[in-house]
This record gives sequence, C-alpha cells and structure tokens, in this order.
Amino acid sequence: MLTERTRTPAVTRAVVVLSLLARSGPPLSATVIAKQIGAPRTSVQRICDALAEDRMLERGSDGTYWLGPQVAALGASARLSAHHALRYGLLIPDIENAYYDALLEAAHHDVQATGGELIVRHSDSDTDRQRRQWQELLDARVDVILIDAVHTYGFDDLVVRTRSRGVPVVAVGTRIDEVDVAVISDNTQAGLLAGLELARRVAPRGKVAIVDGLSKNANAERVVGFLDALRDADGLRLVAHQRGRRDDVASGREVAAELLAAHPNLAGVFTVCDPLALGVAAELTALGQSLPIVSVDGRALAVEQISGGGPIRATAVQDPARLVRTALECARQLHDGSRPQQRVVSLPVQLITDANAGGHQPWG
Repeated sequence: MLTERTRTPAVTRAVVVLSLLARSGPPLSATVIAKQIGAPRTSVQRICDALAEDRMLERGSDGTYWLGPQVAALGASARLSAHHALRYGLLIPDIENAYYDALLEAAHHDVQATGGELIVRHSDSDTDRQRRQWQELLDARVDVILIDAVHTYGFDDLVVRTRSRGVPVVAVGTRIDEVDVAVISDNTQAGLLAGLELARRVAPRGKVAIVDGLSKNANAERVVGFLDALRDADGLRLVAHQRGRRDDVASGREVAAELLAAHPNLAGVFTVCDPLALGVAAELTALGQSLPIVSVDGRALAVEQISGGGPIRATAVQDPARLVRTALECARQLHDGSRPQQRVVSLPVQLITDANAGGHQPWG
C-alpha cells in the first residue's frame, strides 16, 4: 500500500498539478502553478515538461499548460471498462469542410474508445434542415445531442423539448441559448489577436474591411475582438463590413470582388474564418493585387500562405479536435448526472504568423 512516507514526491506533485489544472479553467504557467501549490518553480517546470511529453498536459507557445488528450483517453478507457456506452447525436453545418473533417475524426475516435455510437448529420448550412435533423436524432432516442449550429438563433424550442426528455444538449464551436454547456474557442481573443496583427502591418489611416460569414455568435465575437483591436490601433479606418452567404471560399471571392470595386485603396482585410480568407486571397491573386489578410481558424492551406508570403499573413488557431473531445466529455458528465463547473468552456487560441508558422502543426 502506498503511503505518504513511501510516495515519491514528484509523483505527488504531478497529481497535485493535474488536479489544479483540472479545476483552474484557463491555462497556467509553471510560475503560477508553483505559487499555488507551494513548490519550487524549477521542480514544477520539470514535472510539467514530463507530463507534456506524455501528453498528459498541453504546452502553449506562451509557456502555459492545460490538460492534454491523454487525460481524456485514460478517462475514456475507464468508462469503457465500466460499460459506459452512449449514443451521441452530432449536428454540424457542413461536411465539405476541413474543420469538420478534423472534428469528426476526433469525435469518432473518442466515441469508439468508450464503446459508444456516433450518429452524425450535416445540414449544408440550412437552418430548417438542421432543425429537422435534430428532431430525427430525438426520434432515434440518442442519449445526448451535440450541435454546431448554423445560426445562433432558431433552436430554443428544440433545446427545451430535448432537455424535457432528459437528453443533455452541448453546443460545440458556437453558443446557442439555454444549452447545458457550450464548448467554444475564445473567439473574442482570436479576433483581437488578428486585429492587432493587421494594425501592425497596415500604415496609419489605412482603410480596412471585415468579411463576415454566417450569423452565429462565434463569428460575431471574432468581429467584436477585431473592433477592439481597431480602437487601440493608430487611426486605422474601417470602411466596410460585408457578410458572405456562407463560410466558404466562393463566398469570400464574391465579397472580395465587391469590396475591391467599392474601395480600390483598401489596405487590409479581416475575415472571420480561413475559408473566407482563402476566397479573398484567390480574388486578390486573380486581380493581380496584394494586401494583408488576417483570419481565424488555423487550417493547413492558410498556414501554407503565411509561410509562403501569400496574402494571408496571420490566422488565430482554434483546435476542432480538442473542442469536440471536451464537448463529448461534458456530455458524458451531464448524462451521468453531474454538471461541469462552467456553462461556457472557452479554449485558448494562438496567433500564427510568418514568425512561428514553421513550427506549427496545422489541422486540415
């Protein structure tokens, strides 16, 4: 039997570090962890680095740490041995999208590890179709519903109906009203980081534009963050804010053509997602023009442009695999009768520029 006398101090501290990060929410640096647990910083740094090598922790470029995928994997194995198999219904807007490819791959892997069943429906960015698919999943008697909604609004009645049947609802990637838990990227931070980078690259009094996408709060929060950055910038002028039909390359090209025709002296563009950025970049290339584009997502094609000196100069990275793994864990907790500590779980983002693109492993 392991007692306080026989337990290795490093093992004890590792358990304390993991427990602290499980409770803390936001990532913490080794210095902060050391202060909170009353241990030497150098010892805590070694423990965090060792845990990160074993994927028990994730390490950010800013030196902060948060729980890693191996923690979820161990939890999944425990659930599997306890025969904790659930039927998960997952609603997404679009199947022809690298973001959802990465999300679905992680979701299938996680659910298979628990011996569960994953039923996926995609709506081709059609709200009415997504509503019908939600009802189909209810009729199929799934145990939990996870949704990345096409739009922020229009689902209140379905949320109420679902929860009245004892089926938890978890939003993934964007929030909708009255769900049990929403797991999102820190979209305001993403817009802010992208905006500050654009301000660094555009001369004072330069004219900039926003290319928006679907009417969902993830996009709205990115715009809010970008506007915050503009307020702190040296006289950048927002001259246009236009919305694409969808969050895709074709919509980005359409909006870019309109923007460039109306504002020939445009100095920079912020897009709410990489597909729109790639569309804007394609239109600029076709017209023989060059101006900086900053965006949000972190997909491989955008990072390639950043590394190669293309029109896209920066993207704030979100992690679709981590988003859905966290959402699935929240769904299991809810199904088991326990409520996660937070109604909104916000995951940090990282800005990728030409300075750090070479060391970044993108998704998609």
